[in-house]
Amino acid sequence: MPEINAQDWARIDAWRELPTRDRRVFSVLGPAQSGKTTYLLAVRDRWPSATLIDCRGLSADAVATRMREECGAAPAGRPCVLLLANVQYAGEALTSTEPTRVAEILAPGFRRFEGREVWVMAEYDLDLVAPPRNAEYEVNLPAPTMATESAQVEAANASQLGALAAAELRQVPLPVWQLLCSASGAPSDAPTLLHFAEEHPDLLTLDKGHSSVAFRSEALLHAWRRRQPWDAATQSRLAEALLSAVTDGKPGPWTEQGPVSRYAAHALPLHAALAGVLPQLLADGRLLAQFPVGALREALALAHPDGVPYGSVAAMLHYLEIQGVSPSSQGEWVAWLHHAALSSGRTELADGLLAAGVPLPWRTAWSHWRPSGIFGRIEGDAGRVDELGVLAGKSGPTVVTARDVTTGKIAHPKYKYLRQEWSPTTGDPVAAPVEVHASLSDDHLPWSGPRRSEGHEVPDVAFAEHTDDGWKLETPTVPGPPTCPQAVTRGLYVDGHWVLTGTAGLFAVSVEPSASTTQETTYPKRPLIAAHTRPAPWPLPPSAANALRGEGMRGWLEETFGAAACHPLAEEQLPHGLKDPAARDFLIRTGLPEISDFLHLGITARGDSPLVEVAWPGQGRDVPRQRRAKCEAPSSGPFYELGTWMYSRLLLDGSTGRLFRDTTGGSPDPVAGSSLPQFFAMVRLYDEFRRTHFPYVTDHKDAQENLARWCEQIDGTAARSETWTLILEGYDFEDSTWDLASYGLEWI
Repeated sequence: MPEINAQDWARIDAWRELPTRDRRVFSVLGPAQSGKTTYLLAVRDRWPSATLIDCRGLSADAVATRMREECGAAPAGRPCVLLLANVQYAGEALTSTEPTRVAEILAPGFRRFEGREVWVMAEYDLDLVAPPRNAEYEVNLPAPTMATESAQVEAANASQLGALAAAELRQVPLPVWQLLCSASGAPSDAPTLLHFAEEHPDLLTLDKGHSSVAFRSEALLHAWRRRQPWDAATQSRLAEALLSAVTDGKPGPWTEQGPVSRYAAHALPLHAALAGVLPQLLADGRLLAQFPVGALREALALAHPDGVPYGSVAAMLHYLEIQGVSPSSQGEWVAWLHHAALSSGRTELADGLLAAGVPLPWRTAWSHWRPSGIFGRIEGDAGRVDELGVLAGKSGPTVVTARDVTTGKIAHPKYKYLRQEWSPTTGDPVAAPVEVHASLSDDHLPWSGPRRSEGHEVPDVAFAEHTDDGWKLETPTVPGPPTCPQAVTRGLYVDGHWVLTGTAGLFAVSVEPSASTTQETTYPKRPLIAAHTRPAPWPLPPSAANALRGEGMRGWLEETFGAAACHPLAEEQLPHGLKDPAARDFLIRTGLPEISDFLHLGITARGDSPLVEVAWPGQGRDVPRQRRAKCEAPSSGPFYELGTWMYSRLLLDGSTGRLFRDTTGGSPDPVAGSSLPQFFAMVRLYDEFRRTHFPYVTDHKDAQENLARWCEQIDGTAARSETWTLILEGYDFEDSTWDLASYGLEWI
């Protein structure tokens, strides 16, 4: 047992006296069996108020929950002292990023709780996890003198132990051990394996029924993993063997079937990730439905260390975690997987999820809910829903939604609301959206109650509001809505379905009468700690890439700025001073798009108005020579005025094709763009970004970061200019083309 000597105690006491802003995690380091946990127990004995949390087998989220619970129960008026043991063994699976999440994110970030200081000491085995180091406030225990293994084993038995160590769960059923042995080329029958386990109690432990086996210690397990590591090919053979063993079974949850099926439910995603075949597994809804949320998230972290690919099923799972979806049952998890698949147009995946036979507490009937992690507008996107009501007509009730599209709110507001009616049973639009000047409440159609219209009474309906504490139902006798992310804000029960609305649109669900809905709870606004994964860089949209290659630029611009918005010039209309071939080609083939009041950009050149040559600002004959010297032109020109941008004239340099803002005496960095195609591609992408209804702050942030990266790729000089930097960093421009698409994201 290691002793805490006077020097160590002095170091610990010095750490305790540090100001809060300087105190980091106190680390107890050392190899396996060096006594790190015993060291922490000795600290606890000296500090009776300290709490020891054993992280072995716990997810990082579970550790975070324990830390919050212990701090909440600790005596008031003093710091919360938490001792984290076995951080290197965190995670339900053995190949896991959970130790890193605890060591690098949770432990150093958990410094205060409800206004109280939190002091954290933690143990780490540097062979398994590499936490942030601080030599001044850490102890490093020496390696033990005795060997970690007390028994010699023959070569054949060594391969069996190596196979067992490759398992992803600590307790392994004997049939799974057989599959592990077969995959590694060391076939063994169950009696032989059982006999070996019984003969080596110093290495292995058997459960009472002799149906599963485990290593005697975690240190021994990892020692065998290092001794006989598995490659991707061996992992692939095991994944195939597990799939063959479980897909022949009956439909229904694997966790309720035999030991191999139960193991596969929790471990197959990890083995597939290590084999490099996880995407194929995720693409099959019948398989995806079987995997618990924790197993999937740990597998994603292993499979995609550089980020989940754009638009993939992995990205769909990533954004479900970002939204805070933390289901309490497998059925609830599959219900959200089905909802996400349906919302993103993955109908085959959605059908497979339903075919898996996992009972769902609720099911999405139809969806106009925007999927996360997608750049730009989507066909059929309903946009944000601010208000919800119901109308009655001859053919039955219709759901009414409204969004505030008021513009110019800072100076001259023009109050407008986009209103639309939907069929509650099919989700089909009943009529085209219309702009009105009154909200539902102003028009005596509040979201919180029914209305009689045209002599027809609305059938019994129920309204619900989603708050930080869960759903608040107007009529408690109807089945409650499912637990939802906080992007879902309102609900309407009509025709046996809940129509749910919020920042990403609307969708309808049917709730099983027997399902227990927990109306007083809701999902957290974000993960307890950082998400397991992050998005990989998004690819430049194909339409933008094609336009920059000269394919379809005009059509792409007119998609957003309006049909016939581009006005090409004939060859004879181009001034002789315009020498740049790329600029001439753009003006002839694409034409300048007519734009007004977007980013304070006004393009006024029309097909019947040739470009007008102007002098570089401050260079006219009537300008004093001293001032002309301070306003040197970037080239010999000539310069042509295209319109205005950000309260300055937008000038085209005829000799180079570059664009400039007339900012003489103002900005020292007047570059607008290196060419017309590059400039308008950046404007078009930004327009798409501004008009997109991103349901979450993280979703919006990911799109903004990728937009900035695309603009850097398109025109790095312009993207780094003062004006474009201001735009891409998110300055809140108010103009009449902006309908506040992402209004209200500040609370997410």
